[in-house]
Amino acid sequence: MPPEGLVGEMEYTVKDKVKLEEYDERSDTSVETGEGFFWRSGELFGRTPISWLKLLLFYLLFCGILALLWGLCIGLMFQTVDFYIPKYIQDDGLIGANPGLGFRPLGGLGLAGQDGVAVAGGREGQSSGPSVYSSLIWFRHGAGGNWGDMKASMDLFLRQYEPGYFPNQGASLTKCDFENTPLSPKAGQYDQYSVGSVTYKDKSCEFNKEWLSDQGSDYKCITQEDYGYRFGKPCILVKLNRIYDWKPDPYTISEITNHTSMPKRLKADIQRIYDDKCQGKEEPCPYMNMVWLHCDGEDDPDIENIGPVTYTPFRGFPGYFFPYRNQRGYLSPIVMVQLKNPEPGVLMNIECTAWARNIRQNRLKRTGLVHFELIMD
Repeated sequence: MPPEGLVGEMEYTVKDKVKLEEYDERSDTSVETGEGFFWRSGELFGRTPISWLKLLLFYLLFCGILALLWGLCIGLMFQTVDFYIPKYIQDDGLIGANPGLGFRPLGGLGLAGQDGVAVAGGREGQSSGPSVYSSLIWFRHGAGGNWGDMKASMDLFLRQYEPGYFPNQGASLTKCDFENTPLSPKAGQYDQYSVGSVTYKDKSCEFNKEWLSDQGSDYKCITQEDYGYRFGKPCILVKLNRIYDWKPDPYTISEITNHTSMPKRLKADIQRIYDDKCQGKEEPCPYMNMVWLHCDGEDDPDIENIGPVTYTPFRGFPGYFFPYRNQRGYLSPIVMVQLKNPEPGVLMNIECTAWARNIRQNRLKRTGLVHFELIMD
């Protein structure tokens, strides 16, 4: 006679086998009747049609109410957001009130030959396309050089400066100079810039792309002359990044003279401009209303290799282009920085800095300056 425990296990096993046989009989699909796992005795996947209808109705109501709540939240949020004016401006937001600089051309060329050795000529064996995250300007000058991508990057950015690029751009653009600006009209000039509901705040100053052509230069920073890259005199476009309602606070000539960290070459150029434009004029001189720009090598070897530098059309960014208030067709002022005689085959670290009372240069945060590298083969 088997032990008592073994008898219990045998009975349990027999019961399980019976249940499995019954389940298999119910689960076997019959070709004739179509009954089985999917459809059996008026049930589809184990649910009656009424049960499926209730389940579908529940999820329709659930998703509908969820979409309604989401739409209400988005609608309430849009009531607090202006499509033209940021909610948080300058120091109240992440951008802050200290602008940085940008440059073109973008997309450093990392060329590699078939043997993996980096080269700077031709397109054969190019391992990857130009990257906007690269600050390297690497090209080979001459008729057979690889400066085509540099020219294309400059052309793409300057397209917005073509007349008629923005619809109805002429309604908001107007000619400005250092002594006359619609963005900051003088006393008694307000009516001149207030027509109906359009005030001087809706105006912006015209920037003519033809100004980038330096008549005194052998090779100009224009597309017809390949921005100097063909001839080994490359032009780098430098711009001041936009910050809503930000306006520069320019230095006076006395502050510039006594400035301890401003580059000597920049101070000499500003003094020359002051002597030429501001003699006999009331202070503050309108021609000092500038965000001054200076580009040079970061270290002594870079300063030696970079060679002479010219700036077109201004030695910086005129203050009458500011503030930026999202005006229709607003054009940021730009400066073409041309390297007249850079040392070929040498990596140069170049830094451009902006100078005004309310601009602080910080290499770690990249505010008030821009850094890039240049190699010309």
